[in-house]
Amino acid sequence: MALKKLLVWMLPTITSGLLFGAPCLCTLSASAAGSGKSAVVNPEGAVEPVEIVVGPFDLHRKYRSMEGPWVAQKFRIGDLLASKHLVIPESMIKFVEGNSKDAPAMNSGAPVMNGAAPASSALGSAVGLVDTSAKKRELVWFKGVRLDVLDENDKPLPNAEFICHFNLDIDPAFRKKVFPKAQHSGNTRVMTLTQGQTDFHFPEGTAVPVASDEKWTFTFQAANRTTEQHRRVKHRLTIDLLKDSDAKEPITALFWYVPYIVVVTGGESKEATEVEHNGAPSCLGTSAGTTAPNTVPGGVFKDQSGRKLSGHWVVPPGDHTWRTPILEERDPGFANKDMRIHAAWTHIHPLCTAASLVQCNGESRRPIFTANVKTKTAGGLQIMTIDNIISKQGILLPAGHHYELEAKYSNPTGENQDSMVSHGVYVADSGFSSRDLLDETQVANQDNVLPVLELASSKDGLFCGVKNLTDRSLSTVSSTTAAAKSPYDIVPPYPPFDLKRDGPLLQEEKVLELDTSQGKLHIVLDPKFAPQHATQLYRLFKAGAFDGTGINRYEPNFVLQVDVVDRKADGKAPLSAEVQEMLRRLPLEVSAQTEGGVLHKKGCLSMARYDQPDTAVTSFSIMLGNAPHLDGKYTIFGRIIPDRQTLETLDHMQKQFANEHPYISAVREIPRSLATSDSKQ
Repeated sequence: MALKKLLVWMLPTITSGLLFGAPCLCTLSASAAGSGKSAVVNPEGAVEPVEIVVGPFDLHRKYRSMEGPWVAQKFRIGDLLASKHLVIPESMIKFVEGNSKDAPAMNSGAPVMNGAAPASSALGSAVGLVDTSAKKRELVWFKGVRLDVLDENDKPLPNAEFICHFNLDIDPAFRKKVFPKAQHSGNTRVMTLTQGQTDFHFPEGTAVPVASDEKWTFTFQAANRTTEQHRRVKHRLTIDLLKDSDAKEPITALFWYVPYIVVVTGGESKEATEVEHNGAPSCLGTSAGTTAPNTVPGGVFKDQSGRKLSGHWVVPPGDHTWRTPILEERDPGFANKDMRIHAAWTHIHPLCTAASLVQCNGESRRPIFTANVKTKTAGGLQIMTIDNIISKQGILLPAGHHYELEAKYSNPTGENQDSMVSHGVYVADSGFSSRDLLDETQVANQDNVLPVLELASSKDGLFCGVKNLTDRSLSTVSSTTAAAKSPYDIVPPYPPFDLKRDGPLLQEEKVLELDTSQGKLHIVLDPKFAPQHATQLYRLFKAGAFDGTGINRYEPNFVLQVDVVDRKADGKAPLSAEVQEMLRRLPLEVSAQTEGGVLHKKGCLSMARYDQPDTAVTSFSIMLGNAPHLDGKYTIFGRIIPDRQTLETLDHMQKQFANEHPYISAVREIPRSLATSDSKQ
């Protein structure tokens, strides 16, 4: 059994104005990398190590952060437990090759299906995976992970030189249904491992609960900042799981927040500053910066004040400090009541020296915790160590205060480098009870909603991976009338559709031909169904907003779903600033449905949105089957024309979706005469 020293903060005491006790070095057991065969005996019970080997990755040149070869795959937790050991072969790995648009995207909150990144579109499938879909749901505890690097002959390498990051993501909509009384932060990122922090396990008596039939997304990306030598390496992940039925002691459930640093790159104004400081102490404020040249899709976005923000920024030579307040806009519910932090991981780029969570009161600033970092610069940049923040008793995070992230970077290279900073902060879930785990029957009886959209596509991960539902793109989720806010109970930062500014409304149907990578689709926008939706979408289609937009979800006999327009398929041109300014927030328009004029039946076009009714923007679905449970909850704005060309394209998309996700390449308006072949849906 491998032993790893972890930095453990003891129960805080008041010392020199800081809620820090003296740190002590303690040892906590972690499963031996590469075991994968037998359970590790921990005080809570027998932990089952599951091993996933990826690759080899072919490293034939140097890669900056977020540019190395990568792969993302979804796995059911029960399948992993039954499999013990599986392999993601080299055939499934994707390459960026210097084009950051092809990199795993930053999580702009854009909708894709089921809350996490879908599998890579490269060829192949995982080897050794056991199917447990027929088995009954049970509660499992996630205890931690370890990531090692192997050569192509499976010999362990001495360090993490060739790791960019590993991301682990959940489906928030699924968890919201299965764990209805638990707390949900609204962030899909469970954990990130990177150079310097390749082993992260929760303290004794704590863990993250997971249902055995829950699917998590595993994203691996390799790095090479150090050598011109051609290398072929593998990543080996060991994930430690404990069945609740095997637990010998009570386990405290953890949930998480993932705050991250952004810098202001444009749109700063007196009004925006006042909004950020409204009711906040003067010590808070977002630092200015410049977007890094290797930022990825979703890395730059606008906040509710209209400022342009970036999660990847340039680190000039010298010493620098960047700060970002933790706001309700991006981390809803953070520290709204007293909490204790039991663990925190840190995701940074080389040359960061310290990353801290800081409490701000007036002019005073007090660190809650600091993760110190060491980077080796000789022969190339490599992060050597990042402090694991682990506390069995918990570090107090008192309510009623303001908090921010602070990061210090020291760049001695004489050249600009790139940066990002995020923390995964775990606190006890006071609402969780293992007795509240919903079984499959209960879940099946709940709303089986239209496109529960994933928050990232095959381009995964804000800052190489922080998913945040409060960013600008949309998810279709279950409609709710409950008074309490859910993680999706937010409004995207676009102005609402305004008739004076965005009109006049369409008065007649518009027929469009969508060229896609797999054929042509003919659709009708019908203002009788939803005049504001039809008008706005017509404007966007004509302006080219959907050109290059992927079709990112397929559910047999249910939907094919189009992504948000501000995230494009691999290699396609990003949305222009002019078209970005055209985006509007659309109201729920269902009067035609309540009057029986149109219903959610095969062939209709239905919009995606958040929980709030008036939060649709651009993502929509083509219905492949009847879905009466959606009637009155989601806007129908048009229909397909079921001519032979359209039906052949839809059939081809469904058959080929597992191998290649289609995308829209161009849109043109065509004569209404083509709509004559339309049949009643």
